[in-house]
Amino acid sequence: MLRTLQKDLEPVFLIFSDPDSQIANFFAETSKTPPAFKVEDTSKIKHTIWRVTDPQKIKFVQKTLEDQVLVITDGHHRYESAIAYRDERRAKETWTPDSAFNYHMSYMVPVQDEGLVVLPTHRLLKNFELSSDILKRLKTFFTVSEIPPSVEALEGFLESSKQAHAFCIYDGAKAYCFILKDEKPVSELLNNGKSKKTEVHDVVILREFVFKIVMKTGELKIDEDIVYVDSTRTALQQVDSGNAKLAFLVNCIDPETVWRIAQKRERLPEKSTDFYPKPVSGLMIMDISQKEKL
Repeated sequence: MLRTLQKDLEPVFLIFSDPDSQIANFFAETSKTPPAFKVEDTSKIKHTIWRVTDPQKIKFVQKTLEDQVLVITDGHHRYESAIAYRDERRAKETWTPDSAFNYHMSYMVPVQDEGLVVLPTHRLLKNFELSSDILKRLKTFFTVSEIPPSVEALEGFLESSKQAHAFCIYDGAKAYCFILKDEKPVSELLNNGKSKKTEVHDVVILREFVFKIVMKTGELKIDEDIVYVDSTRTALQQVDSGNAKLAFLVNCIDPETVWRIAQKRERLPEKSTDFYPKPVSGLMIMDISQKEKL
């Protein structure tokens, strides 16, 4: 797409730290001015764009961000593609540091922003069942209770258990809620002599402990073995329709935790984060053609 269109069509979603609210205050002041345009997407979400052209204001943003560590929360494939495309262009044409293809459009949000949230992403297993033996093994490490298999009951449990390591399982007939009894034995099993310790988070417990150690699933292939959905209702429907055998419902991870993990150069399991809000596709397009300069 980059070769054919010579355009950035989607920004990379970045978070950064703004403890003194310098950028947040700049955004707040900017939003008091008339916007460039407004649009409502198909989900009835309103998007508003402001254009900043004052050189002094742009320099302020550049100066404030120049020493920042930026964390990619969405768009790492876009980032890697942009790097590969940049190197390809550099190898075959004359370029200068301000050639547009040396850059990529980015959407940057302070991690402290109250409006920034991470939505939960639930896991569906297509080829594994909750046997009595697996349930028995899980009870060794978790307090297990049966719960009504309704969206309201499951979401209510997860909401009330945010301070614990908790998740739910639905198998098409029954639903169970799980709360980790003690973090220490699970941490010891996960690390098992590793020099670099794995932090215990809900999505890590699910993938590395419940799936790999207790259920012995091995590596799970997306779409073949595991499917990810963002709605509790959709997760239950997929099991009820036979498209999956088990639904694992989880709480989201908070943005500050993601930021802290990234500073340690660690990675969470795939599909651990779904940062929101995102701009709708097509709001901005960046020209990276040969003569374009920044």
